[in-house]
Amino acid sequence: MNSSEQSKVETVRPARKKPVNRKSLILTTIIGALLLLGALILFMCIEKVPQGYQAVIYSVTGVKDETKPAGWHVISPLDKAVHYPIRTQTKEYKNLNVATADGKNLDMDISINYHVDPTKVVKIFNKFGNADIDGLENGFLRTRVLDGLRQSVAKYSVIETFGVKTSEIKKDTLGELQKQLTDQGFIIEDIAISSPKADAATQAAIDERVKANQELERAKTDRAIAEQNAAKKKIEAQGQAEANDILDKSLTDKIIKKQMIDKWEGKQPITIGGEGVIVDVNK
Repeated sequence: MNSSEQSKVETVRPARKKPVNRKSLILTTIIGALLLLGALILFMCIEKVPQGYQAVIYSVTGVKDETKPAGWHVISPLDKAVHYPIRTQTKEYKNLNVATADGKNLDMDISINYHVDPTKVVKIFNKFGNADIDGLENGFLRTRVLDGLRQSVAKYSVIETFGVKTSEIKKDTLGELQKQLTDQGFIIEDIAISSPKADAATQAAIDERVKANQELERAKTDRAIAEQNAAKKKIEAQGQAEANDILDKSLTDKIIKKQMIDKWEGKQPITIGGEGVIVDVNK
């Protein structure tokens, strides 16, 4: 092998790899793991409270007195949060079974507008634990709403419940719910109650009663009209009688004689005794 061939062989010989620094590799791995762990811990420490909510923070050691408003907050990774709505919420309860004063069972729908008192969220947590708002709506609040509606409807008959007392039932129910729930931390703003739902037999009886009431009201109206017409005729008759009486009293003998003379045209006078001239006053 000559020098030129030996040079070519040397040029194609692969370069020798540098030895790996194991300490640097281990250090890089540790740093990466720590950064990942730090990011994970930081993520666990961040608590987002939605707009319109108030958060109660608690851990195994108990509940924190300080609550968190809407926004982003850094808390201990051992802490947890329960969110309560402090803006208006609407919850509808369907087919609540109630009974009227006369023992009729009805189903009614009711919708409530409410919010949680932000100053009492800790009290709510201490009473109900970490139950979220959905659990409270479907449990505690539903029970209180049903109780308030039942107490209100029980004051009235089935006919009144379907008609003239609907506004009183709403007013009574709203007042009862506010009385029961305000101190518990739930502010009831307003309610809406649907028309009652009755079974076929009850509905038929209600329709019959409504028809009878309508006929009674019609009869009362007809009687009132007749009484008014009779009174009107009586007044007219009294007026005519008084007018005739006044007329009769005003027609003295002298006036009658004068009317006869005024009517006489000077033709064929008729004299009867000493009574003077008699003529036909109808001419």
